[in-house]
Amino acid sequence: MSIESDFWLNKNVLVTGHTGFKGSWLSQFLKYHDAKVFGLSNYEIISDNYRSMEKSLFTKEFDLDIVSDINEIDSLFLKNEFEVVFHLAAQGIVSTAKKNPKGTLNSNIIGTYNILNSINQAFNPGTLIVSTTDKVYLNSSKNNVESDQLGGKEFYSASKAATEHIINAFINSEKKQDLNIGIIRSGNVLGGGDGGKNRIQTDIIKSLKSGKDIVLRNPKSVRPWQFILDSISGYILTAQYCSKNSIDEIFNLNSKANNNYTVENLVKAFVNSWSAEKINIIHKTSDLYETDILTIDSSKANKLLNWEAVEDINSIAIKTVEWEKENIKGNNISNLQIDNFLN
Repeated sequence: MSIESDFWLNKNVLVTGHTGFKGSWLSQFLKYHDAKVFGLSNYEIISDNYRSMEKSLFTKEFDLDIVSDINEIDSLFLKNEFEVVFHLAAQGIVSTAKKNPKGTLNSNIIGTYNILNSINQAFNPGTLIVSTTDKVYLNSSKNNVESDQLGGKEFYSASKAATEHIINAFINSEKKQDLNIGIIRSGNVLGGGDGGKNRIQTDIIKSLKSGKDIVLRNPKSVRPWQFILDSISGYILTAQYCSKNSIDEIFNLNSKANNNYTVENLVKAFVNSWSAEKINIIHKTSDLYETDILTIDSSKANKLLNWEAVEDINSIAIKTVEWEKENIKGNNISNLQIDNFLN
């Protein structure tokens, strides 16, 4: 399977969380393929990419909260014939979940149920792609496949695992036959224009811009690092697969080539790409629970979607640094990077 421009041409597509890092890149990717892109956000999370991108790409943007604005969201789905919905609106920070567990549970569980219920009431439900996380697995240090047991040892992963249980219950008890649901499990996505608080990449970029030392909680932790466009292409392929086959499906998206790199390896790749002067890496202890090793197996996506991450840790750092340095000059080069990625 490949990304099909004809599939997306003039298709009405809604992206929830379109102001965030992944949502803004996804919106640009969809517009690149001539989709009619709609955005939904409560505007509490605004990525650097969204701040600097052309807002004219959106057919319309909706300022709504997926937890509290239930009636308005119901009306939105009834009035607009969205053919594909990408649900990315969520609370996605582990440290924020520890500080505000109730808000995290509301956003990730209740918010997702509200989207499920609203799209299910639409006249032509179409396809819904839900973004969860690679942290949903009970045994997080195992190279998990999609059928492995779900669970969570802190509030963020627990909220996402619970979200998946809610989706499964919804599919089994309420879902209309003509609604297709795809679930994407991925995480640790890197690329230009994140800017989110308490994210490793944001901390690295801030340190590089200021020339200050980089402080790391868990420098030896291994994560499945992934380039933003590798990730987005997986979302697009999943939507095509679920739509064309009228099927509900779950896919892990992970870069096998980057599975062995630590946080410290990542920092060094960024420092080298920035050509920065001497920047020290400082280790800081933390009481925040995080697994030391996190990997997932993407064999299913490789086989069914023909999806494979192509960018390694060094090319990710180079492309991210390129984006950030151009952004300092007032340029948003996301479309250029999309063009280079595809061609």
